[in-house]
Parts: sequence; C-alpha cells; structure tokens
Amino acid sequence: MYRSFSELQPDMVLDAVEAFGVEVSGHCYPLNSYENRVFQVGVEDGPPVIAKFYRPGRWTIEQIKEEHGFAAKLSTAGVKTAKNLVSAAGDTIVEFDGFYCSVQQKIMGRMPEVDNFDNLYQLGQIIGEMHAATGSYQLTVRNVFDPQAMGSDNADFLAASWLPKKQLALYRKCVNALLQRIDQCLPADFSDSFLSIHGDCHLSNVLMTNSGPVLLDFDDVMSGPAMQDLWMFLAGDKIQQKKQLSELIEGYQESLDFPEQQLGWVPALRALRVINYTAWLAKRWSDPAFPLAFPWFNSEDFWIAHIKELQQLTKDFDAGLDATPARGGNF
Repeated sequence: MYRSFSELQPDMVLDAVEAFGVEVSGHCYPLNSYENRVFQVGVEDGPPVIAKFYRPGRWTIEQIKEEHGFAAKLSTAGVKTAKNLVSAAGDTIVEFDGFYCSVQQKIMGRMPEVDNFDNLYQLGQIIGEMHAATGSYQLTVRNVFDPQAMGSDNADFLAASWLPKKQLALYRKCVNALLQRIDQCLPADFSDSFLSIHGDCHLSNVLMTNSGPVLLDFDDVMSGPAMQDLWMFLAGDKIQQKKQLSELIEGYQESLDFPEQQLGWVPALRALRVINYTAWLAKRWSDPAFPLAFPWFNSEDFWIAHIKELQQLTKDFDAGLDATPARGGNF
C-alpha cells in the first residue's frame, strides 16, 4: 500500500536529506507544490537544499531515474539546471520510509518576465540548448505526449463523475466541438516530430539568475513536440505574443532551427492542457491539500466558467496566437 503525504513528518524529511551526505541544521519548511511535496532544508555551514518527495504511486523508480538521466544529460551539455545531489550509495534517488526522495541544490533567482524581451530571448536560448542536448536522448519508460489521454479520455472522466447534471449536456457539446478542432489541427504524423522534452515548461519552472535562466522541475519529462516547451511562455494579445515569439525564436535558433511548422499546433496544445489541468484537479481532489489550495474548483460557477473557456478555446483555433495566458502548475 502506498503511503500518504500526511505521514511525511519533518524528522523524516531531515533524515532523508542526510542520506545524501548533507549535514542538516534542523530548519525545514514546505514550499508550494501540490503534485509532490517539496521542502527547503537548512544545511550546517552552507546554503540550503531542496528536498523533493514524489507522489507515491505516480512514477516507478525506473521512470524517476530516467528523469534524472535527462537532467544529467543537460548538465553535462552545459545547460543550467538545478542539479540532483548524489546519495552515499551513489544514487540521485533514495527510498526512505516508503517515499522516493531526491535533493537538489538551492537556486537563487526570480521568475522570468514575459514583457522583458531579454528574458524571452534567454528563454529561447536555453530551450534550444535543451532540445539540442537531449534530441538524441531516447526515453524508454517515461510518458509520451498523448492527445487522446489528455483530451477525450479526461473529458469522459469529468463528464462521468464531476459535471453537474444541469451542465452535462452543454459540456459534452462544447468539449466535443473542441476535441474535433484539436483532432483536425494535429497531423496524422504528429508523433513523428517527438523528441525528449521538459514537458511542463512554464514561467514557474525557470529561474532567472545573474548568469541567465536555470531550468527546474523535470517531473513531467516526456517524449513530445518541441513546441510544448515553448508555447507556455506566450501571453497577452496577438500583438504581444508575436513580439514575444520573435525573441523566443531568435534565442532558440542559436542552437536549432525553430520548429515553425508546429506553431499551428499551439491552439491544440493549449486546449489539451486546459482539459488535462481540470481533470488533474478532479483526480487529486481526495488529497487534502487540493481543496485548500483550489477552493473555487467544482462549484457550479466553476463549471459554468469552464464551459465558457472551452467555447473560447474553440474560437481560438481561428485566431492563431491570440488567447489567454498559459496555466502554470504541475500535473
């Protein structure tokens, strides 16, 4: 039986971090994270470290090791990341009291600003460097970007268990129209373009430091389209997005040709993320942290607004790069 995060006590966190040869000071406090549990842990005579405890049952040890192999490949290539520490046994992951735990160095920085063109240029640079470094790195046990699982499967799950009866018919009509547009948008050979990607590359998973951006949180490493690691940096109206995109492209092309043909996929990628995000909230609702963090979810007003969002996303297919800002979050 998998352990619950409610059983994860501070003394367990400190003991797990010490398994990485770190002499802890005793200071430990939680950071914002919902899918996993993340703590900043004080270190004697040194900067603090970040301890990450993976959600029990989500990933196998092999999948976590492949995530760490992806991050190590980047580090070897000179791409700036929060490096995983190595335990006394020589591993970057330890199983401690029923939990898988990893420890990373603490990175000091700030979130990138989408209206700062220099930030966007640097983001384009580091994503291009990442794709150049891992393009030949074949993932074998990690997830593959799956439009059916993210879209229609999640929509069926929500319709079967979560939609209020009075909203159900309209939801099905709207989500089916959106799924049809997604299917029309993505080509039959969609998966032929896949490479090893970060998978959840948004502003909260990058820190701007004095020496440039640093990539964080590789929990969603997968095989997928390059554009999945780029489109979430675009926000605002069409004019703003085109200016942002120009900077991203210029930075990206220092390492690789920009996948311009994938720009037409952005409305589909955005729509799939919204459906997937909503289903993620529902699937995690039994975790006490979720009702506290997302009290607006699952109200009648929420579902009314969500249906309107689906309708707008359908219209966005005709608008190109002109839609709502990307959602953050890990799922």
